[in-house]
Amino acid sequence: GRKQVMLFFTVSDSRHIQAASLLTSQAVYQRHADIADENKMSDQDPFCYRIKLECYRTTELLIDTALEAAPDLLLPTRQTQYCQDMSPKTGESLMKAIWNAPLVTLYESWSGDEDPPSPDAVLTDFRAPPIGEMVWPVTPGPGFIFGCSSDTMDECLGRGIFGLPAHMKAAAAAAIVPGTTIFLFNVTDRLLFGIFEALTHSKLNIEPAAFSKNPNATSSPFPAQVRVRVSLECPPLEDTDPILNDILRSRGRSRIGALTAAQTQAVASLLASQCGALSYMTDYQKGVEEGARVRAPPIALPPRKIVPSAK
Repeated sequence: GRKQVMLFFTVSDSRHIQAASLLTSQAVYQRHADIADENKMSDQDPFCYRIKLECYRTTELLIDTALEAAPDLLLPTRQTQYCQDMSPKTGESLMKAIWNAPLVTLYESWSGDEDPPSPDAVLTDFRAPPIGEMVWPVTPGPGFIFGCSSDTMDECLGRGIFGLPAHMKAAAAAAIVPGTTIFLFNVTDRLLFGIFEALTHSKLNIEPAAFSKNPNATSSPFPAQVRVRVSLECPPLEDTDPILNDILRSRGRSRIGALTAAQTQAVASLLASQCGALSYMTDYQKGVEEGARVRAPPIALPPRKIVPSAK
């Protein structure tokens, strides 16, 4: 049968790979509509052929991460050429890395029934908070959501160690440094817990016996690990929470993986509002601005169930 051809896309000088697509048609010659004089047309025009694609995944995969997964990868540049072929082995390795990277919607969708999106509609992943709106302070930069089950959650919290499968080690290593904001998603109960702070870089087998039934294990079933501490103890968010889904809408049902800085701050603020910490911080900031003597908010607050006020 016909060979399948995958195409990968990168924006010049972005140092990221943005998409992977499957070629679904042969290249078809199409005369450039802007050139009326056919005598000026040339088969050397690099954009005179059209192809059809089926987009498999859009993401923001760091070139460094891609090269770690596929060391033989060669990238096209504006100074060299528009395209660069690769071996099937390199393509397979790159595809796996892209598949394990967070899903990102690159542009707002447009059906054609309304005005097209403005040029600045490159996605920030959700409706960003208005300027001046109070947000929960987190370390600047991307965050990360780890996964657990009801069977492993107590061990995660008891050890202060979160883990990922080995195939996600590159994604974790690229995103996590000491101070990174971390969240924990229970895949059994579909609940998101936080807020945690990374105390270490992501490393392999910080505790080799973690999450293993063998106390003498030399490698954990979730070896890409990070040591964490509680930054703010909050009631968990349900996976069906409409605001959470708005923040993470570019990821579909996927939860585990890296977050953008804007997503990280928004999720942290949403969790902080669950336990009254956000309003506490608002009152504190107001007191500081007015010159009042106020007590700084503690690092962590106990969870408090929010009870609707009586009307």
